Amino acid sequence: MIAFQASVSKGWLHDKGGFVFDEKYYKDPLYRQIQDRRMNGIVREEFPDYPLYHMEANLMQAAHARENQVLVGGIQPNLILAIALGSKFVAYPDKDSDVSGNPLQDIASAAELPGLDQVLAHPFIRELDAQILDLRNSHPELEIIPPFFWDSSGRATIHGIITTSLKLIGDNAMILMIMNPDLMHAVHQWITDVYILLINHFSELAGMPVTSVHVGECSGTMISSEQYAEFVTPYVTQLGKAFGNIRLHSCGISDHILDAISQIENLAVIDTGSNTSVARIREMKGVDFEINLEPPVNLMLKDSPKSEILKWLDQVLKENRGGPIKFAFHLESGYAIENCLAIYDELLKRSLV
Repeated sequence: MIAFQASVSKGWLHDKGGFVFDEKYYKDPLYRQIQDRRMNGIVREEFPDYPLYHMEANLMQAAHARENQVLVGGIQPNLILAIALGSKFVAYPDKDSDVSGNPLQDIASAAELPGLDQVLAHPFIRELDAQILDLRNSHPELEIIPPFFWDSSGRATIHGIITTSLKLIGDNAMILMIMNPDLMHAVHQWITDVYILLINHFSELAGMPVTSVHVGECSGTMISSEQYAEFVTPYVTQLGKAFGNIRLHSCGISDHILDAISQIENLAVIDTGSNTSVARIREMKGVDFEINLEPPVNLMLKDSPKSEILKWLDQVLKENRGGPIKFAFHLESGYAIENCLAIYDELLKRSLV
């Protein structure tokens, strides 16, 4: 009923092993595979006794990751949409990649949004298509993991609706929800349609059936429950109807939007952290519902005593009432490693993992 899986960040890998995350890392699948294998080795050496891995934060699943896998288009989902709208990809040597600017920052009408056929015809999407087809012919021994997927489980991964519109529009997305809600609904419907289109497209091209969808609504805590219910919930529900079970990620304290989140149809997992109330989730979704939980960042920092994170763990286990729960964290260079690993040590000590 209790699981544990953690990962290391690009910053940690850069500081510890000198790895550089340049443009080639993201755009050359075979080069990336070689680098990833080296990173896997470093992490295994550093943490031989812990379920701690080199993998994209909170997206990959260790049980479905293998050495013969090769990632095509392994960049964050909302960046793919931004590139298809004209943004330039930006790689950093020691942290996650990004794009330049907000391609829809001046949008004034839904008519400015490109058609779905235009998205599929974009040179970047066609380049990803070509890489999949080339790898299939030249390296039949490799398992191709296409864009929007991170392992062989079939769980597709996208950014959430408001998280994506903020990336595409910028801060003005918050204003548009109030000043021009019809336009925001049009943008959110377009985002939903494009995600469905591209997931289906790459699923078919790579022969990767969709089993569920992870929706990373990282910016959802910045809006009210009423706004979430209007501008997020209906569109995530569409994704659930299209693909099945939804794993909804919410960054930060999410108590104020749990009501809106719970209205999502086909919701199978809530993934959250920052002291979001486990007791409240259990009240709303029951003891059999799966919760994925990350410790509050302040408890993982180097100036925080280990006793505090163990106190947090005690409280969570009490509130959880024995339901299915998965603990996770993404190790950053500024974290106290002993605090992070204390969670697993304590769970192991109690024979809970």
